[in-house]
Amino acid sequence: MPWRTIHRWLGLVAGSFALLLGLTGVLLATDPVRDSWQAEPAASDLSVATLAQRASGTVAGIEEIRRLPSGEIVVYSFDGGVAQAARIDPRDGRVLSAYQPSAFSRWVKNLHRSFLLGNTGRAAAGGVALAMLVLCASGLVLTAQRLGGWRQLGARVRGSTLQRVHVVTGRIAVAVLLLSSVTALYMSAATFGFIATDSGQEPDVVSTPAGQPGRQAQDVAALRELRVQDLRKLSFPSADDAQDTWKADTRQGVAWIDQYSGAQLAWQDTTPAQRIQDVVMLLHTGEGAWPWALLLMLAAASIPVFWASGVLLWWQGRQGSIRIDGNVALAQADTLVFVASEGGTTWGFARTLQQALRANGRRVHVGALEDFRVSDATRHIFVLAATYGDGQPPARARQAVARIASQQACAAPVAVLGFGDRQFEGYC
Repeated sequence: MPWRTIHRWLGLVAGSFALLLGLTGVLLATDPVRDSWQAEPAASDLSVATLAQRASGTVAGIEEIRRLPSGEIVVYSFDGGVAQAARIDPRDGRVLSAYQPSAFSRWVKNLHRSFLLGNTGRAAAGGVALAMLVLCASGLVLTAQRLGGWRQLGARVRGSTLQRVHVVTGRIAVAVLLLSSVTALYMSAATFGFIATDSGQEPDVVSTPAGQPGRQAQDVAALRELRVQDLRKLSFPSADDAQDTWKADTRQGVAWIDQYSGAQLAWQDTTPAQRIQDVVMLLHTGEGAWPWALLLMLAAASIPVFWASGVLLWWQGRQGSIRIDGNVALAQADTLVFVASEGGTTWGFARTLQQALRANGRRVHVGALEDFRVSDATRHIFVLAATYGDGQPPARARQAVARIASQQACAAPVAVLGFGDRQFEGYC
């Protein structure tokens, strides 16, 4: 199946779903940008022990501290039977505001990930990501063919305004869209268990009561050695469980620490699969890297441009190929006009030529070049060809070109009119 056919029908069939993913992607990309600009980041040399000590001084009943990808520090606590979450300033532990993820952002994220259809929607979103990957790849191939080879990808784009918008937008955004498609496929595979991303079973360790209260964070050497810049989350020992431990989850791995002695009981390195997952999440969401999130936003915004320009080009091609009035049946026509067009514009020239020939008493049949054939009544043949690149014919006309070239002779003279960089060669 030709690349152009694949590109066209994938765009028409999967384009509406990709349009939804693009629009929701634009909205989601604003979150990392906004969060990073609003965050109060911790100093690069701040220890986890100092942060925990500061937070404990201002928030009662702390259960967990999390460092979000944006750099924000969020403290989760359980005070007076009520679960609470608050943003704090890591410089002094001061509470900045209550933390409540946006319900709208959560809804948009679910729409983006699963079309609000659960696992069925997640599978469908994975299929759309695969379609986007093929659309990007086929678009690159078609652009290279149009411009005359891979080395000419940066060359000037000719054609109608719609064609230029479609191709130029693709050249700008295709790399980011390809990466987004690949990372989306990876995340989809991980969601359905085709790729393992967990660290395995946790070690069975407990704190050993020593007849004394558990240590404060500042008195735990292992926490003093950890930097907040590397922290994902810190779980405090439960006040209701004497055997519970400190648990520090960092980029390098996870540590379990005895709450009484301060000794590190176990360490679990971050696995290669987890590291890959972290990179994939950053590349796909932009969380933790707001400049990249801006690029993702622009790339997602290009999808509606692709969809609209692609649909209009397809519609123009369909409209251009059928609006020929007074078309004589091929068997009765003495003059044949065959059209090979990329975007449908050459059909306008064919209609003008047909009207001029009819005015001079000719019986004219106009058809697509892929339907080329002659009859006993044929006296003259015109071929109107829109070429691109190194004189390449439109995709749908290539087989016709080979078939016509294989014919050794024609009973009627053929006039080849080229509307492009070069003329077709090899006609009889």
